[in-house]
Amino acid sequence: FIKRFVYTSSSMVYGDFEYTPADEEHPKNPKDVYGGIKLAGEIITQSFCRRFNIPYTIIRPSAVYGPTDVNRRVSQIFIENAMNGKELILHDGGNAKLDFTYVKDIAHGFVLAALSEKAENEIFNITTGQARSLKEFAEILKQYFPDLKIIERPQEGFVRPKRGTLAISKAKELLNYEPKYDLEKGIKEYIEFLKSLS
Repeated sequence: FIKRFVYTSSSMVYGDFEYTPADEEHPKNPKDVYGGIKLAGEIITQSFCRRFNIPYTIIRPSAVYGPTDVNRRVSQIFIENAMNGKELILHDGGNAKLDFTYVKDIAHGFVLAALSEKAENEIFNITTGQARSLKEFAEILKQYFPDLKIIERPQEGFVRPKRGTLAISKAKELLNYEPKYDLEKGIKEYIEFLKSLS
């Protein structure tokens, strides 16, 4: 007996943000295969669950980072490079913005969404609700690693979707979701975890 099927989608389903903060009703125009597959997964989840009368919840995270990350996202690459004395490369000045979400916040959001009656057959952005630039990320790291070398280069090859802040008002209202980690606090805890392993 399935009480609730929870599908992990992605903010990549929106493609280039047409407005910010991007709410759950924002147009879905994925720009790459990953975003397209995630959107297809949402449609399959809804169709399957309607057909077999299974309650579902769809969650759209964004730029998740933190301990035990193994997906080689930009946050993991930046922090590991900084700790290993390697340079950070910022494309186009590092102005691209992401709604970085600390792993503990997203985990808490998943629990709320999975267990709340109000989340049944709903879609939620579960993020921090505040976009930060890659340049800001690098500058925070420089506080911990003063000798960190940051190099700026032009963008080459595939340009990722232009993103930014996601609206989390729906999750706040229906789930009482309240993120506790801004980027400064999340990076600090992530670095402390990695240092504890060495």
